[in-house]
Amino acid sequence: MTQARKGDLIYVPSDVYLHRKDEHGAVTDYLMLKRPANLLVIESGNTNYEVLYNKKRWIVEKNKTYGVRND
Repeated sequence: MTQARKGDLIYVPSDVYLHRKDEHGAVTDYLMLKRPANLLVIESGNTNYEVLYNKKRWIVEKNKTYGVRND
């Protein structure tokens, strides 16, 4: 997949973990997707995306995601 940018949609399959971190980098919350989802990229880091899910910001590993095509 090519690098997704801020504002792009990404596909995240079921059974992938999303997590949240505090200002020190410690994980404060996590969840596992029970269903696949198309999520909006808010920020793109080296190995993670920050995405919007259920009105909250979450982090997902890039290698667990796929691009969404606009055919």
